[in-house]
Amino acid sequence: MGLRPTGVVEPLPLVVLRPGQAPVRQGEPCAGVWRVQAGLLCASVVDDEGRELWLDVMGPGDVVGDGAGIRAAWTSRALRPSRLVAASAADAEVIAARTARLAAVATEIAWLGARERVERRLLDLAERFGVPVLGGVEIPFPLRQDDLAALAGTCRETATRAVHAMTAEGRLERIRRGRYVVRSGLRSVGA
Repeated sequence: MGLRPTGVVEPLPLVVLRPGQAPVRQGEPCAGVWRVQAGLLCASVVDDEGRELWLDVMGPGDVVGDGAGIRAAWTSRALRPSRLVAASAADAEVIAARTARLAAVATEIAWLGARERVERRLLDLAERFGVPVLGGVEIPFPLRQDDLAALAGTCRETATRAVHAMTAEGRLERIRRGRYVVRSGLRSVGA
């Protein structure tokens, strides 16, 4: 998807995306840096064998892209209709926060078991995007089992077992297809 005319170095001031569209594609030069004004995107990397790992979920206020002409290390694609605006120099703190989240994900994948990774990713989504509901915090967008697996760097079956265990313990509730409520009993492992 072309987001800018050939030869333009500055990012477009406004980019509107439909679900599935990607303003940044792994291995391709980035058109610029944008701040998410509305919507939801995921940042994911695909290895040579086709395995996908979701590095981050980005919503309003987060930054997408790495700068004009820089080869993207991952793909950012819209999960919901999204609106991006050109980022300013003041967005350096937001970029630093994204980098810190990515480093945390990398260390979790290296050092924690699959269940703990699923738990931490659900807790992170609830803290960043959650909507308070009776008895917990709802993650306000659907997550398929494949999405949870990609978020935690594991296979679908292992992510499903982790969700079933947390549900059986009363720490997580699946309220409808792909929608979850994180109960107050869910905690970050090691916290």
